[in-house]
Amino acid sequence: GSDNVAEIIELGKLNTQPLESEFGKLKTDELIITNERIEHIKIRHPEDFELFEQYSLLVVNEPEFVIKDEKNENTVFITKKLENTNLNLVVKIILETDEDDLKNSVMTFYRIRDKNLKKLINKNRTLYKKE
Repeated sequence: GSDNVAEIIELGKLNTQPLESEFGKLKTDELIITNERIEHIKIRHPEDFELFEQYSLLVVNEPEFVIKDEKNENTVFITKKLENTNLNLVVKIILETDEDDLKNSVMTFYRIRDKNLKKLINKNRTLYKKE
């Protein structure tokens, strides 16, 4: 039934340059999130959902870091520092060679402590760092 159709919300445009130098040509610069992933964030990270609603566009448009997720294929962490926390947007990127109807999409979103952000940076490759 139509209940299973994922509702897709456009979140903005990715800066593809640092991504393409690592992964190759992206299919699109569009970033989306599905209602299923929104539910995931509400359920798994309920205290962070309000931050997602408020700041997800800012994270996409003005990231502090874009970090390659070495454990998951074609996945990056896009992070943004706020006054008393860091936000982490986990994004699956879609390459030119992937299926036609796919777009770059948000897997999850949560706050991340400074020390955990440092671990991410140490264990993975930084693709972009805000100057």
